[in-house]
Amino acid sequence: MIRMLAIAVTAVMAVSASAANAGEITVKVRGRAAPVVHAEIVSAAQQLCKEDLAGNPKASDLTPYCIREVTRDAVVRAKNPELRAYDKAKGRTAYLRLAAR
Repeated sequence: MIRMLAIAVTAVMAVSASAANAGEITVKVRGRAAPVVHAEIVSAAQQLCKEDLAGNPKASDLTPYCIREVTRDAVVRAKNPELRAYDKAKGRTAYLRLAAR
């Protein structure tokens, strides 16, 4: 089991023509409930995507997809079945609502 999970977003995720801005945020996984870990992962993904898409004219369109993909990648890398099930249960609409905030 991974104790810490580093979430990273690259310029490829942002489909940005600007300079490559890769960020990384670490989220503790071990011994924590799936909803809490998921919320932190999504929050980190929001922050990274916002930073990476800054200045992109299509940022509002790309943000929900960026958040979704960064979150999914982090959940897969965590190798935690409960976290995977929780993420799957959240569905696509959760990321669209988050991006609108």
